Amino acid sequence: MKLHTIFLTSNVILNGLFISAANAADVAEVPAPKPSNTLSLEFSPEWKTSDGSVADDYLKFGYSHSFDNNIVWGAAFQYAWRPDSTSVDQLETSLGYKLKAGAFTFTPSALVGYGFGDHPNINHLAKTDAEAYYAFVLAADFKIDDHWTWNIVNARYRNAFDTTWITPKVSTGITYKFDSTNAIYANVGYAWKDAGDGKGLLGDKWNVVLGYKLSF
Repeated sequence: MKLHTIFLTSNVILNGLFISAANAADVAEVPAPKPSNTLSLEFSPEWKTSDGSVADDYLKFGYSHSFDNNIVWGAAFQYAWRPDSTSVDQLETSLGYKLKAGAFTFTPSALVGYGFGDHPNINHLAKTDAEAYYAFVLAADFKIDDHWTWNIVNARYRNAFDTTWITPKVSTGITYKFDSTNAIYANVGYAWKDAGDGKGLLGDKWNVVLGYKLSF
């Protein structure tokens, strides 16, 4: 009887050890959660399409949060300064949805913004005036591998609520991820403008962007 009891006790202990080891292995194999928050900082010079002169330079700070249902909310602040010593500030908030198809990701979004400063670059406004605006954006990206992503196109339609400020823009670029946290990106863009002055939609500016993203 004693030997039988010892044998049963040993089995229970060994089974407990195996189960504990298996549970520990399961815990160790659980992947780390994907980052859902991203901070970004980008710098860009912009040139006039009419004569190639500098239109302005800007710094843009951004934040976005990705929800589990693929909805993405974002906010941004942009400060631009011009050669004539005027400046423009823009505050924006956006809401989008990520659609994934293999290596492709499509993100339609809508945003509202508010421009203020010396001159928000809207035709009829005088200095210190401000203007609210809206935009619709479609981004298409292709993941080449774990590090490289081709930002195929980012297409924007933008207009002011109370006046004509039709400013569509298209850009294309590339993003390089060092790891799940750090990434750098670059793109080139071209914008048009219809300021409501009867001239219609004309080439306005082109720019080059360099940026950094921190995800957590």
